This record gives sequence, structure tokens and C-alpha cells, in this order.
Amino acid sequence: MVAAWMIEAKTIANGLRLASGCLADARTLAQSGSRNAAYLAEQCLEQIVRSLATSEGLHIERHDAHQLDKVIRRLPDDHPEKEALNGLVWLEAYATTFRYTSPSGQIPKTPSAERLGQALDALARLLERVVVHFGVELNSDGSSATSILPMRKPKAGRP
Repeated sequence: MVAAWMIEAKTIANGLRLASGCLADARTLAQSGSRNAAYLAEQCLEQIVRSLATSEGLHIERHDAHQLDKVIRRLPDDHPEKEALNGLVWLEAYATTFRYTSPSGQIPKTPSAERLGQALDALARLLERVVVHFGVELNSDGSSATSILPMRKPKAGRP
């Protein structure tokens, strides 16, 4: 029988690998001006949030899968990435309503190239911090995270 922590370690690592792939693809699409870059940026964020939620023991209901703001609110207040996540939560719209025409038949506008570029840079920094914390080797297909401990802000007086 596989221990629960082993499944969590694999889930976290592979979620971060998916996030890394989405980020790389979003950058490629952004360079070509594709509207789908925003969708992949959201998918990157979603995979990071799912990995963080896994480390916290939070189950994400199917109906909340794209409701990143709900999941982020469930993270503890002392989570060191909560502010960074909240700064990117606007991307969640690009997982749902953005993909379809509006009731009036219009195509929703994409974020400006500048705003999307800033989000992609912020996602890259966030992903790097989370990968380091969990000890994930992004270029490995099979390895698990070396830690599943939740992220926390350092206590006063400690690094």
C-alpha cells in the first residue's frame, strides 16, 4: 500500500511540473500575441494553488476547481505566498468566461501585453519559490517532492 504522503509528494511535484509547462507555453503564446496565453497563465496559477492546497491537506471540490479565490482564502493567514497569489487571482476569469463568447456574441478582451507580461514574470518568481520549498526537480518525470510540509512565514527572530 502506498502511503498518503507519498501520493501527496508525487501530486505536488507533478502539479508544479504542469505549472512549469503551462508557464513556458504561455510565454511562447504571449510572444506571438495569442489570446490563449492568458488561459495558460491561469492554468499555471491553478496548478501552483493545487500543489499548495495539497500540502495544506485541503480538498478542492470539483465545482471550485477554477475558483482560485475560494481556495486561496482557505490557505492559512500565515502562508507566505498568500499575497502573491491574491495578486494573480484575476487570472481565474481566463479559465472560464474568457473562453466563450459573451451573451451578446462578443469575444472577451485579453489582458494587455504589459499586464500579462507582468503576471507571467510574477508566476515565474512564485513557481521558483514553491519549487525550492518542496524540493521539486522540474526536469524529472518521476521524482516526488522531497518535502510536503506547508509553507509558512518565518517566526520573528528566525530566518
